[in-house]
Amino acid sequence: MSCQAVLVLPGSAQSAALGEVEVGKPGPGQVLARTLRVGICGTDAEIDRGEYGEAPPGAERLVLGHESLLRIEGTGQLAVGIVRRPCPELCPNCASGRWDMCTTGDYSEHGIRRLDGFLRERLVIAADGLVPVPDALEPVAVLVEPLSIVEKAIAEAWAIQARLKWAPKRALVTGAGPVGLLAAYALRQRGLDVWVVDQRPPGSPKAEAVAAVGAHYVDDIDKAGAAFDIAVEATGYAPLLFAASGLLARNGVLALTGVTSGHHTVSVDANALNADMVLENQVIFGSVNAARAHYEQAVADLGDWVKRWPGATERLITARHPLADFRAALGKSPDDIKTVVEVGG
Repeated sequence: MSCQAVLVLPGSAQSAALGEVEVGKPGPGQVLARTLRVGICGTDAEIDRGEYGEAPPGAERLVLGHESLLRIEGTGQLAVGIVRRPCPELCPNCASGRWDMCTTGDYSEHGIRRLDGFLRERLVIAADGLVPVPDALEPVAVLVEPLSIVEKAIAEAWAIQARLKWAPKRALVTGAGPVGLLAAYALRQRGLDVWVVDQRPPGSPKAEAVAAVGAHYVDDIDKAGAAFDIAVEATGYAPLLFAASGLLARNGVLALTGVTSGHHTVSVDANALNADMVLENQVIFGSVNAARAHYEQAVADLGDWVKRWPGATERLITARHPLADFRAALGKSPDDIKTVVEVGG
Protein backbone atom coordinates (compact mmCIF):
# COMPACT_ATOMS: atom_id res chain seq x y z
CA MET A 1 0.00 0.00 0.00
CA SER A 2 1.24 3.48 -0.85
CA CYS A 3 0.11 6.98 0.10
CA GLN A 4 0.82 10.60 -0.69
CA ALA A 5 3.61 12.39 1.15
CA VAL A 6 5.66 15.59 0.98
CA LEU A 7 9.25 14.59 0.18
CA VAL A 8 12.41 16.67 0.15
CA LEU A 9 15.88 16.05 -1.22
CA PRO A 10 18.08 17.16 1.69
CA GLY A 11 20.57 19.82 0.68
CA SER A 12 18.59 20.81 -2.42
CA ALA A 13 16.69 24.11 -2.24
CA GLN A 14 12.95 24.17 -2.98
CA SER A 15 12.88 20.41 -3.51
CA ALA A 16 9.72 19.66 -1.48
CA ALA A 17 7.14 17.93 -3.66
CA LEU A 18 4.20 15.58 -3.38
CA GLY A 19 5.10 11.97 -4.07
CA GLU A 20 4.16 8.41 -3.22
CA VAL A 21 5.67 6.39 -0.38
CA GLU A 22 5.08 2.81 0.71
CA VAL A 23 3.23 2.41 3.99
CA GLY A 24 4.14 -1.16 4.87
CA LYS A 25 2.60 -3.34 7.55
CA PRO A 26 3.08 -3.00 11.31
CA GLY A 27 5.56 -5.38 12.90
CA PRO A 28 5.99 -6.23 16.59
CA GLY A 29 5.68 -3.11 18.71
CA GLN A 30 4.39 -1.03 15.81
CA VAL A 31 1.01 0.43 14.82
CA LEU A 32 -0.55 1.79 11.65
CA ALA A 33 -1.63 5.41 11.97
CA ARG A 34 -3.46 7.94 9.83
CA THR A 35 -2.18 11.52 9.83
CA LEU A 36 -4.86 14.11 10.59
CA ARG A 37 -2.77 17.27 10.49
CA VAL A 38 0.80 18.49 10.68
CA GLY A 39 2.06 21.81 12.05
CA ILE A 40 4.60 23.73 10.00
CA CYS A 41 7.49 25.59 11.62
CA GLY A 42 10.68 27.34 10.58
CA THR A 43 12.61 24.07 10.65
CA ASP A 44 10.49 22.69 7.80
CA ALA A 45 11.08 25.80 5.70
CA GLU A 46 14.83 25.65 6.39
CA ILE A 47 14.97 22.00 5.29
CA ASP A 48 13.07 22.91 2.11
CA ARG A 49 15.64 25.66 1.53
CA GLY A 50 18.33 22.97 1.59
CA GLU A 51 19.98 24.26 4.76
CA TYR A 52 19.97 20.87 6.50
CA GLY A 53 18.03 17.61 6.84
CA GLU A 54 19.12 14.00 6.47
CA ALA A 55 17.26 11.19 4.68
CA PRO A 56 16.83 7.75 6.32
CA PRO A 57 19.71 5.33 5.73
CA GLY A 58 19.56 3.97 2.20
CA ALA A 59 17.01 6.55 1.06
CA GLU A 60 17.48 9.58 -1.15
CA ARG A 61 14.54 11.64 0.08
CA LEU A 62 13.07 12.56 3.46
CA VAL A 63 9.38 12.84 4.33
CA LEU A 64 8.93 16.31 5.84
CA GLY A 65 7.01 17.29 8.99
CA HIS A 66 7.61 16.76 12.71
CA GLU A 67 4.59 18.38 14.44
CA SER A 68 1.87 15.76 14.18
CA LEU A 69 -1.62 14.69 15.14
CA LEU A 70 -2.33 11.07 14.30
CA ARG A 71 -5.19 8.59 14.72
CA ILE A 72 -4.20 4.99 15.35
CA GLU A 73 -5.95 2.57 13.02
CA GLY A 74 -8.01 -0.06 14.78
CA THR A 75 -8.34 1.74 18.12
CA GLY A 76 -9.19 5.25 16.95
CA GLN A 77 -6.91 6.71 19.63
CA LEU A 78 -5.55 10.18 18.94
CA ALA A 79 -1.80 10.51 19.44
CA VAL A 80 1.17 12.77 18.80
CA GLY A 81 4.43 11.37 17.48
CA ILE A 82 7.58 11.95 19.54
CA VAL A 83 10.11 13.63 17.25
CA ARG A 84 13.46 12.48 18.60
CA ARG A 85 14.39 8.81 19.02
CA PRO A 86 17.32 7.40 21.02
CA CYS A 87 20.81 6.93 19.65
CA PRO A 88 21.66 3.32 18.67
CA GLU A 89 24.45 3.26 21.25
CA LEU A 90 21.87 3.93 23.97
CA CYS A 91 23.96 6.42 25.86
CA PRO A 92 23.02 6.76 29.55
CA ASN A 93 20.57 9.57 28.84
CA CYS A 94 18.86 7.86 25.91
CA ALA A 95 18.67 4.61 27.86
CA SER A 96 16.85 6.43 30.66
CA GLY A 97 14.33 8.08 28.33
CA ARG A 98 16.10 11.45 28.15
CA TRP A 99 16.93 11.35 24.43
CA ASP A 100 16.55 15.14 24.50
CA MET A 101 19.86 15.06 26.39
CA CYS A 102 21.59 12.53 24.09
CA THR A 103 25.32 12.36 24.83
CA THR A 104 26.54 10.94 21.52
CA GLY A 105 24.56 13.22 19.20
CA ASP A 106 23.73 10.13 17.13
CA TYR A 107 19.95 10.42 17.66
CA SER A 108 17.32 10.44 14.89
CA GLU A 109 14.42 12.86 14.44
CA HIS A 110 11.21 12.39 12.45
CA GLY A 111 11.08 14.75 9.50
CA ILE A 112 14.51 16.20 10.24
CA ARG A 113 17.24 13.61 10.58
CA ARG A 114 17.33 9.95 9.48
CA LEU A 115 13.62 9.29 10.11
CA ASP A 116 10.76 10.09 7.77
CA GLY A 117 8.36 12.70 9.08
CA PHE A 118 4.60 12.88 9.42
CA LEU A 119 3.58 14.90 6.35
CA ARG A 120 2.06 11.80 4.74
CA GLU A 121 -1.37 10.21 4.73
CA ARG A 122 -0.46 7.03 6.62
CA LEU A 123 2.55 5.58 8.37
CA VAL A 124 3.79 2.69 10.46
CA ILE A 125 5.33 3.88 13.70
CA ALA A 126 6.68 2.40 16.93
CA ALA A 127 3.96 2.37 19.58
CA ASP A 128 6.41 3.64 22.19
CA GLY A 129 7.00 6.71 20.01
CA LEU A 130 3.43 7.94 20.51
CA VAL A 131 1.81 10.07 23.22
CA PRO A 132 -1.98 9.61 23.62
CA VAL A 133 -4.22 12.67 23.36
CA PRO A 134 -7.87 12.94 24.53
CA ASP A 135 -10.44 13.40 21.77
CA ALA A 136 -11.56 16.67 23.40
CA LEU A 137 -8.19 18.24 22.48
CA GLU A 138 -8.38 17.32 18.79
CA PRO A 139 -8.78 20.96 17.60
CA VAL A 140 -5.52 22.07 19.28
CA ALA A 141 -3.53 18.86 19.76
CA VAL A 142 -1.18 19.65 16.88
CA LEU A 143 0.33 22.21 19.30
CA VAL A 144 1.55 19.46 21.64
CA GLU A 145 4.97 19.09 19.98
CA PRO A 146 5.97 22.79 19.98
CA LEU A 147 4.53 23.11 23.50
CA SER A 148 6.71 20.18 24.61
CA ILE A 149 9.74 22.34 23.76
CA VAL A 150 8.41 25.02 26.10
CA GLU A 151 7.59 22.51 28.83
CA LYS A 152 11.16 21.21 28.71
CA ALA A 153 12.65 24.72 28.96
CA ILE A 154 10.40 25.68 31.87
CA ALA A 155 11.08 22.40 33.67
CA GLU A 156 14.82 22.93 33.26
CA ALA A 157 14.55 26.49 34.58
CA TRP A 158 12.68 25.33 37.68
CA ALA A 159 15.18 22.50 38.19
CA ILE A 160 18.09 24.94 37.99
CA GLN A 161 16.40 27.28 40.44
CA ALA A 162 15.99 24.48 42.97
CA ARG A 163 19.41 25.74 44.11
CA LEU A 164 17.58 28.47 46.10
CA LYS A 165 14.21 29.45 47.55
CA TRP A 166 12.65 30.78 44.35
CA ALA A 167 9.22 32.37 43.97
CA PRO A 168 9.22 33.95 40.48
CA LYS A 169 6.72 36.73 39.83
CA ARG A 170 7.71 38.38 36.52
CA ALA A 171 8.49 36.71 33.19
CA LEU A 172 9.79 38.00 29.87
CA VAL A 173 9.27 36.26 26.53
CA THR A 174 11.08 37.55 23.44
CA GLY A 175 9.28 36.56 20.26
CA ALA A 176 5.56 35.99 19.62
CA GLY A 177 5.88 33.07 17.24
CA PRO A 178 4.35 29.73 18.25
CA VAL A 179 7.06 28.88 20.80
CA GLY A 180 7.03 32.37 22.30
CA LEU A 181 3.25 32.48 22.65
CA LEU A 182 3.11 28.96 24.05
CA ALA A 183 5.76 30.00 26.59
CA ALA A 184 3.67 33.05 27.50
CA TYR A 185 0.59 30.88 28.02
CA ALA A 186 2.50 28.35 30.11
CA LEU A 187 4.02 31.05 32.33
CA ARG A 188 0.66 32.80 32.76
CA GLN A 189 -0.84 29.45 33.74
CA ARG A 190 1.80 29.27 36.49
CA GLY A 191 0.69 32.64 37.83
CA LEU A 192 3.46 34.93 36.53
CA ASP A 193 3.11 38.49 35.26
CA VAL A 194 4.20 37.92 31.64
CA TRP A 195 5.57 40.45 29.15
CA VAL A 196 5.95 39.47 25.48
CA VAL A 197 8.14 41.39 23.04
CA ASP A 198 7.65 41.14 19.27
CA GLN A 199 7.93 43.41 16.22
CA ARG A 200 4.28 43.17 15.14
CA PRO A 201 2.24 46.28 16.08
CA PRO A 202 -0.26 46.38 18.93
CA GLY A 203 -3.63 45.09 17.71
CA SER A 204 -2.05 42.41 15.52
CA PRO A 205 -3.21 38.77 15.89
CA LYS A 206 -0.09 38.05 17.96
CA ALA A 207 -0.75 40.96 20.30
CA GLU A 208 -4.38 39.85 20.66
CA ALA A 209 -3.26 36.29 21.46
CA VAL A 210 -1.11 37.68 24.26
CA ALA A 211 -3.94 39.80 25.65
CA ALA A 212 -6.31 36.82 25.57
CA VAL A 213 -4.50 35.26 28.55
CA GLY A 214 -3.91 38.47 30.48
CA ALA A 215 -0.28 38.98 29.47
CA HIS A 216 1.32 42.24 28.29
CA TYR A 217 2.49 42.87 24.71
CA VAL A 218 5.09 45.45 23.65
CA ASP A 219 6.77 46.02 20.30
CA ASP A 220 10.09 47.15 21.79
CA ILE A 221 12.05 45.42 24.53
CA ASP A 222 12.84 48.81 26.09
CA LYS A 223 9.12 49.11 26.94
CA ALA A 224 9.06 45.88 28.96
CA GLY A 225 10.76 47.19 32.07
CA ALA A 226 13.30 45.10 33.96
CA ALA A 227 13.86 42.78 36.93
CA PHE A 228 12.44 39.62 35.33
CA ASP A 229 12.79 36.44 37.37
CA ILE A 230 12.63 34.24 34.27
CA ALA A 231 13.04 35.02 30.59
CA VAL A 232 12.46 32.79 27.56
CA GLU A 233 14.24 33.82 24.35
CA ALA A 234 12.26 32.34 21.45
CA THR A 235 13.57 34.18 18.38
CA GLY A 236 17.16 33.03 17.94
CA TYR A 237 18.03 36.70 17.29
CA ALA A 238 21.33 37.30 19.08
CA PRO A 239 20.80 41.00 19.90
CA LEU A 240 17.59 40.11 21.78
CA LEU A 241 19.45 37.40 23.69
CA PHE A 242 21.85 39.95 25.16
CA ALA A 243 19.10 42.50 25.70
CA ALA A 244 17.04 39.96 27.63
CA SER A 245 20.01 38.94 29.76
CA GLY A 246 20.38 42.56 30.85
CA LEU A 247 16.80 42.61 32.17
CA LEU A 248 17.14 39.69 34.56
CA ALA A 249 16.51 40.22 38.25
CA ARG A 250 18.84 39.01 40.96
CA ASN A 251 18.83 35.18 40.86
CA GLY A 252 17.18 35.38 37.41
CA VAL A 253 17.31 32.66 34.76
CA LEU A 254 17.22 32.98 30.96
CA ALA A 255 16.23 30.01 28.77
CA LEU A 256 17.36 30.07 25.13
CA THR A 257 15.01 28.10 22.84
CA GLY A 258 15.75 29.67 19.45
CA VAL A 259 18.67 28.77 17.22
CA THR A 260 20.50 31.82 15.87
CA SER A 261 20.58 32.11 12.08
CA GLY A 262 22.71 34.41 9.97
CA HIS A 263 25.45 36.62 11.37
CA HIS A 264 24.85 39.47 13.79
CA THR A 265 27.52 41.75 15.15
CA VAL A 266 26.64 42.81 18.68
CA SER A 267 28.58 45.14 20.95
CA VAL A 268 28.48 43.75 24.47
CA ASP A 269 30.12 44.97 27.65
CA ALA A 270 31.51 41.53 28.47
CA ASN A 271 32.84 42.65 31.84
CA ALA A 272 29.43 43.98 32.88
CA LEU A 273 27.72 40.80 31.65
CA ASN A 274 30.16 38.66 33.62
CA ALA A 275 29.78 40.85 36.72
CA ASP A 276 25.99 40.69 36.58
CA MET A 277 25.92 36.92 36.22
CA VAL A 278 28.38 36.42 39.07
CA LEU A 279 27.19 39.07 41.50
CA GLU A 280 23.48 38.55 40.78
CA ASN A 281 23.60 34.70 40.71
CA GLN A 282 22.12 34.62 37.20
CA VAL A 283 21.93 31.65 34.82
CA ILE A 284 21.67 31.47 31.01
CA PHE A 285 21.07 28.03 29.49
CA GLY A 286 20.07 26.46 26.19
CA SER A 287 17.21 24.01 25.74
CA VAL A 288 16.14 21.96 22.74
CA ASN A 289 13.82 19.05 21.99
CA ALA A 290 11.78 17.20 24.63
CA ALA A 291 11.34 13.88 26.43
CA ARG A 292 8.10 11.93 26.89
CA ALA A 293 7.34 13.63 30.22
CA HIS A 294 7.37 17.02 28.49
CA TYR A 295 4.92 15.83 25.83
CA GLU A 296 2.64 14.48 28.55
CA GLN A 297 2.83 17.78 30.43
CA ALA A 298 1.96 19.58 27.19
CA VAL A 299 -1.18 17.46 26.81
CA ALA A 300 -2.18 18.20 30.42
CA ASP A 301 -1.54 21.94 30.07
CA LEU A 302 -3.48 22.22 26.80
CA GLY A 303 -6.41 20.57 28.55
CA ASP A 304 -6.22 23.22 31.26
CA TRP A 305 -5.90 26.13 28.83
CA VAL A 306 -9.00 25.30 26.78
CA LYS A 307 -11.01 25.46 30.01
CA ARG A 308 -9.18 28.38 31.62
CA TRP A 309 -9.15 30.65 28.53
CA PRO A 310 -11.98 29.56 26.16
CA GLY A 311 -11.01 30.20 22.55
CA ALA A 312 -7.52 31.55 23.33
CA THR A 313 -5.58 28.40 22.46
CA GLU A 314 -7.57 27.80 19.27
CA ARG A 315 -6.65 31.27 17.98
CA LEU A 316 -2.97 30.24 17.87
CA ILE A 317 -3.76 28.18 14.74
CA THR A 318 -4.17 30.94 12.17
CA ALA A 319 -3.93 29.17 8.79
CA ARG A 320 -4.92 25.76 7.43
CA HIS A 321 -3.99 24.30 4.06
CA PRO A 322 -4.84 21.02 2.31
CA LEU A 323 -2.02 18.59 1.61
CA ALA A 324 -1.98 19.55 -2.08
CA ASP A 325 -1.31 23.17 -1.06
CA PHE A 326 1.53 22.38 1.35
CA ARG A 327 3.87 24.92 -0.25
CA ALA A 328 1.61 27.78 0.81
CA ALA A 329 2.00 26.53 4.38
CA LEU A 330 5.80 26.74 4.09
CA GLY A 331 5.57 30.45 3.24
CA LYS A 332 3.35 31.85 5.99
CA SER A 333 2.65 35.60 6.40
CA PRO A 334 4.09 37.72 9.24
CA ASP A 335 0.75 37.75 11.10
CA ASP A 336 0.34 33.97 11.00
CA ILE A 337 1.11 32.18 14.24
CA LYS A 338 0.77 28.44 13.63
CA THR A 339 0.09 27.15 10.13
CA VAL A 340 -1.09 23.57 9.72
CA VAL A 341 -1.54 21.19 6.82
CA GLU A 342 -4.80 19.23 6.96
CA VAL A 343 -3.69 15.83 5.75
CA GLY A 344 -6.64 13.60 6.57
CA GLY A 345 -8.79 15.55 9.01
